[in-house]
Amino acid sequence: MTAVAQSPSIQLEGGTFKVTGWKATAPPTKGWSSVFTIYAGSGDVPALLGKYSVENNTLVFRPQFPIAAGVKYRAVFQPPGGTAVTKAFDGPPRETNPIARVVNVYPTADVLPSNQLRLYVYFSAPMSRGEAARHMHILDENGKALEGTEAVLLRGEELWDPAFQRLTMTFDPGRIKRELTSNRMIGPPIAEGKRYTLVIDREWPDARGVPMIDGYRKPYRGGPALRTPPDPKQWHVTAPKSGSSVPLVVEFPVSMNYPLLQRMIRVSGPEGTVAGTIDVQRQETQWRFTPKSAWKAGNYKLIVDTGLEDLAGNHIGQPFDVDTFERVTEKITTATVSVPFIIQ
Repeated sequence: MTAVAQSPSIQLEGGTFKVTGWKATAPPTKGWSSVFTIYAGSGDVPALLGKYSVENNTLVFRPQFPIAAGVKYRAVFQPPGGTAVTKAFDGPPRETNPIARVVNVYPTADVLPSNQLRLYVYFSAPMSRGEAARHMHILDENGKALEGTEAVLLRGEELWDPAFQRLTMTFDPGRIKRELTSNRMIGPPIAEGKRYTLVIDREWPDARGVPMIDGYRKPYRGGPALRTPPDPKQWHVTAPKSGSSVPLVVEFPVSMNYPLLQRMIRVSGPEGTVAGTIDVQRQETQWRFTPKSAWKAGNYKLIVDTGLEDLAGNHIGQPFDVDTFERVTEKITTATVSVPFIIQ
């Protein structure tokens, strides 16, 4: 290695560490990490991983992971035959501006079946994981937190969408299926006729570690259990007129699973699958489909995935009670049924 010694110093610019005032044209035998290392935090910690380069005669280190807010860093430069230079840096300040809030919770109905299976919480911004058990509570009609809420909503069973803005929480299936011990000994998670409130704390941190703008409360009442599987033959389909772009409207006898309604029903027409947008209304009892282009006269049909569920997890052709007991996630099935209709 050839180098020209001057008065070296260490700089942190845009998440990149640099040694200035010292020029090198070739790396030392043991690599640049033998002369320039960066540590995060205090104590005996390993050096950060990253990539070294020489740019315009300046030694540069780019960490493998971005510089974290609120973390202290220590950079050490030990030039061969020279005196070590150490400098401390603070990571960027923690963001404190709250941007996240609960946009909605599904089901939106005020009355939920006593064998309700899932809750879906939609946030306005990406959220931190592993916080649901601490920041989601179910209160009874007296405003008292239910004992063992973690046994009602399964602890650790957080299921997030890729953007971390939709959380799926599952009620304990053992308390829903009538033949299981938990159901017989404790009863369903929601008692018919009783009132509850779902509370989500404002302190739930988003992905940046900043609490939400405000908390969220959703009151609801327990209703009768749903044990009958959804039957597309009981759906009411209102077909629009040809030449219009009026939405096709499908009405269900009971509320359905909101996220599954977004992807488990499609429209097929004389020319194949019809492109359009989906809107779910009236407490998830109405599905509306607006075509991208005006409707053409002809024979059409709804193509319905048999995995489509009601609020209790009953899917087309099979009640949840007799389904196999397994880890409850959102199943993706391939079997379908069709519902014909005519546009004139």
